[in-house]
Amino acid sequence: MENLTTQDHLQQVIRVAQGFYARKDRAHDLEHALRVREWGTKLAEEEGADVQVIELAALLHDIGRSGAVEKTHAESSAGLAVNILHKTGYAEDIVQRVKEAIISHSREAGHEPNTLEAKILYDADKLDFVGAIGLGRLFTMAGVEGWPLVGENSCATFYHEKICNYQKHLYTKAARGYFEPMFLYMEGFWQELHAERLKFSLFGQANSVSELIWKG
Repeated sequence: MENLTTQDHLQQVIRVAQGFYARKDRAHDLEHALRVREWGTKLAEEEGADVQVIELAALLHDIGRSGAVEKTHAESSAGLAVNILHKTGYAEDIVQRVKEAIISHSREAGHEPNTLEAKILYDADKLDFVGAIGLGRLFTMAGVEGWPLVGENSCATFYHEKICNYQKHLYTKAARGYFEPMFLYMEGFWQELHAERLKFSLFGQANSVSELIWKG
């Protein structure tokens, strides 16, 4: 019965979270939260962390992105999560541990993850920004923000300034192991992209030379 009650509470949290994520950009929607939950659960099992805290934190970590009332989206999400979990009937100890994990899943306000659960949430969130899914999320964000593919304030800029630096800030050994092959996939994509752009650039130069020769 206790397990059924726990699952009922979790499903209730998912339903509430879905209402918040419906207002967000598609790069930070419920599907993202559910994937972070899966990554978090996997890391928790390997690292020996509290799965319940990580599941709840993962489901609620981005609910404050739209209409944030605090300094950062992580702080807004943490505040909203506390209210949701209190209303759902979770123990105060669980609520506070979830809050601590959510508030430090982003480096926006300088909060560092101190607990194992907070470190795993941080890592799980970053694992959803690499690989094929990471590229999809990046291009989805670009559509919202109006970023070009390359150049100043572009997809390439975000990739090099943000995603390329994620690996050195990961906290768990398990996350580093999962991150590397997916990151290499992204690296391969950008290398191929630059190779194709260079090819088209050379085609353009060749055509310009041909036109000059014929005109001459």
